[in-house]
Amino acid sequence: MSDGVIAGNAGVPDLAAEFDPDTAAWVSTTAGRRVRAGTSRFGRALRDPGVAVPAAILVLLVLACFAGPALLGVPSPTTGNLTQYLRPLGSPGHLLGTNQLGNDMLSRMLYGGRVSIEIGLAATAISLVAGVAIGAFCGYLGGAADAIMMRILDILFAFPNIVLAMAMAAYLGPSVVHTIWAISVFGVAGFGRLARAQTVKIRQLDYVVAARSGGASTWRIVTTHIVPGISGPLTTYALITIGHAMLIEAGLSYLGLGVPIPQPSWGNLISSAQNYVVQAPQLLIMPAVALFVTIASINLLADGLGRRLALDRG
Repeated sequence: MSDGVIAGNAGVPDLAAEFDPDTAAWVSTTAGRRVRAGTSRFGRALRDPGVAVPAAILVLLVLACFAGPALLGVPSPTTGNLTQYLRPLGSPGHLLGTNQLGNDMLSRMLYGGRVSIEIGLAATAISLVAGVAIGAFCGYLGGAADAIMMRILDILFAFPNIVLAMAMAAYLGPSVVHTIWAISVFGVAGFGRLARAQTVKIRQLDYVVAARSGGASTWRIVTTHIVPGISGPLTTYALITIGHAMLIEAGLSYLGLGVPIPQPSWGNLISSAQNYVVQAPQLLIMPAVALFVTIASINLLADGLGRRLALDRG
């Protein structure tokens, strides 16, 4: 069926149940079966050590950053005591020591990890929603709008994200919200291109054609049948994007364009520690290792999950 015919159904109301109950029931059953099959694949994937181990590491890191401060009763990350500056690891009352301003490093590591993870998740969520909406609808409808939008995304995708994020963050000024927007804007292209490519593959499958022939609206087809059908590749790509977003945030914060000091993030902890590498190398090593372990675990999880889903589909 041509793109023009697909586009022509954009405003058709969902009359499948009224005019063709058998078709409506078949479409509903097929869509539900695909959703259940996808859920089952994810469950089997989590039993794979290549997926379970990095997932467990990430769960522990997230619990430590979000629940750790309350459970451990750590002090405020921005309250310091200059009489206790540069205390070593294992100091009384300061398990990970203190920094040059006397701030407790355990507190700053946990709160900084929380900020870095939140930025990675928020930026990826914005990119995911916007990119999938653009890619799925353009891929399903086709036509001139699809061609124009894909060329715009191609141009955006061609630019190096870190350079454009730096320019946008410098223009907006350092803050958590501005950092999220600076990172998310340039993640839309990747999700849009992926969603469009996957949508083009499945838009002529029987259950999609049946839904369209039965009179289902474009909104219903895309949200109920298309998006669940392309969720596997999008999930894998979203995981990779979270790690990428955290890395960009660290770079922006290191340059003073991301999370502003004294609010901690793993990026600005690395930046503020660079002048104390000889005196207190742990100030640099701890956030760098935390960032490395988190991003490596995310990438391993994405790789393992993608591999398992591909095997199940095969």
